[in-house]
Amino acid sequence: MHDSEMLLSLAAQRMIKKLSIIIPVFNEKETIFKLLEVVQRVDLISNIEKELIVVDDCSTDGSLEEINRYISDTPEHLITLVQHQKNTGKGGSIRTGIQKATGDYTIIQDADLELNPSEYNQLLEPILNNTADIVYGSRFIASSKHEKESAAHRLANHFLTWLGNVVNGVKLTDMQTCYKLVPTKVFKELKLKEKRFAFDSEITARLAKHKELKWAEVPITYEPRTQKEGKKIGYIDGFRAIYSIIRYGWFAKK
Repeated sequence: MHDSEMLLSLAAQRMIKKLSIIIPVFNEKETIFKLLEVVQRVDLISNIEKELIVVDDCSTDGSLEEINRYISDTPEHLITLVQHQKNTGKGGSIRTGIQKATGDYTIIQDADLELNPSEYNQLLEPILNNTADIVYGSRFIASSKHEKESAAHRLANHFLTWLGNVVNGVKLTDMQTCYKLVPTKVFKELKLKEKRFAFDSEITARLAKHKELKWAEVPITYEPRTQKEGKKIGYIDGFRAIYSIIRYGWFAKK
């Protein structure tokens, strides 16, 4: 799709009818049921409909059973559940979710309850007000201290965001945020490849090549988990993220 056609298409979508919410799950037995409850309780502005797409990435801890228990307990809530037969990583799960998405816009929601689904409306407002086409939720715009987040993770986030800004020509405060609100048509056209957490670096690099799109960030709250509580990202993911920023920012096409 040409840039001018993309803009016309997005302009026609300002009356958003449906928001697709992709929830990648891998071994989140302790939080997934509550997360689904919280997401379903959210009333979106402008009567926007929610489409929940849960992708279980071959969990081994009983997460799938918890998802099915929620579906069984609340038959009035329609949920699209996809079960991977082998583990493909967070990026692989999100790619699966994007293929299933039918909403006007799509947002990614981790299953760990670090971010608050009640803040979806804050991300939707710049879209509905026609001030942005893509909205990121930033954990670092507000000055609140994340006491449980390690200094290493905090420094890594800031470094990756700085590097991404330099390479991609954008001005973000939180490139690695889970909350990325993107037009579904744009999502589907991106040739995403990353399997694990470097997906966040790749998607930002690929989106930045769409110079016709307007970006915005809004502040969001953040309750980080520790490694003992189940946080899965590690140092290897950080190095892969650096590689992804450079590869997809400088050497990849749209």
